[in-house]
Amino acid sequence: MSRLSPSFLTRSLAAAATLLVVASLATAEQLAAQGDAVALAVSMLNEGDRGSAKVIQDQGGEWVTLRDGSGAFVCIADTPGDDSFRATCYHKSLDPYMARGRELAAQGVERGENISTRVAEIASGKIKMPTMGTLIQVNAPGDWSGDAAAANRRTVLYVPGATAEEVGLPTGRSDGPWFMASPVAHIMISG
Repeated sequence: MSRLSPSFLTRSLAAAATLLVVASLATAEQLAAQGDAVALAVSMLNEGDRGSAKVIQDQGGEWVTLRDGSGAFVCIADTPGDDSFRATCYHKSLDPYMARGRELAAQGVERGENISTRVAEIASGKIKMPTMGTLIQVNAPGDWSGDAAAANRRTVLYVPGATAEEVGLPTGRSDGPWFMASPVAHIMISG
């Protein structure tokens, strides 16, 4: 049986400790980046809703839950690796519609067909839509730090089945709110 020298053991233990520290740093960096993604994703919500929102993220076509939540909102964190920032939070009552859109996209269904499929599924009763639901979206440059002045914010109020006449808003983009009937009736509010 060969015997290991004390210096060999010392060098081996030092190397193993270095690898362990490097692995821990990588994990800490990943957690810090994930924390930033969560914080930025929920930053558009009222402060009282931020801590309880569920946060998900598209990581190369796979949807990952960054943080579970029991609150009223589901937030989609910015997709890493591009040169812009986009985060969306929507009321959990819209989740059947939104989750179905993600499911169809994962199957390779393109945007137009994805929307028309969901609209047909709403009409058939397969997707249950709320009478109202809110979506909030922030678009900004890629280096966005959470400064609201540097971002384009949009709020969408879904009102399935409503008409422009019922809500009394213009149907074209305007400086104030405007109504869009397609694909699911909603009111757009920028700013």
